[in-house]
Amino acid sequence: MKKKVFIILIVVLLALLGYGAYRYFLQPDGSTVESREKILEGTPKGIEWNISQEQEFKNYLLCGIYSENKSGIAVFEAIGNGKYKLASIEWRNTDEIVISGFSVDGEWYDLIWFNGAKTDYAEIFYEVSGENKEPVIFDVSDMKIICTKAPGKDYTMSVRYYDNNGDMYE
Repeated sequence: MKKKVFIILIVVLLALLGYGAYRYFLQPDGSTVESREKILEGTPKGIEWNISQEQEFKNYLLCGIYSENKSGIAVFEAIGNGKYKLASIEWRNTDEIVISGFSVDGEWYDLIWFNGAKTDYAEIFYEVSGENKEPVIFDVSDMKIICTKAPGKDYTMSVRYYDNNGDMYE
């Protein structure tokens, strides 16, 4: 009788281990665009994200993402062997500018992306420790994510995008 129970426990344990290994190897590893889109499926549930563009920054992939009525920035961190894990995600309605940020090696970087209209350039206005700085201008005709080192620890910013007709989006 004890031998039967022992054999049943071993079979159940092996089945659980096999199922766990099966689930582990089916998880997306972030090595392809499709795999990264699969990782994004759960953030939040019900939104089907597509990646429109990606750019490398240090040990990260900065991804412009969109759905039916949302746009955002997803940051994936390299974990080795060409694989990535989701580090952060920020989204807004499609007609809004997405502003996010992340830290790399103790330095804070601002991430800015606008997927709502075809634009030519963007201006970033910083106020650092109560002092207004000259606007920083970026060519955004390629619709890339702006990734810029933060000007300090105590700052605020606003962003304006302009199309080739001079129409402003903020």
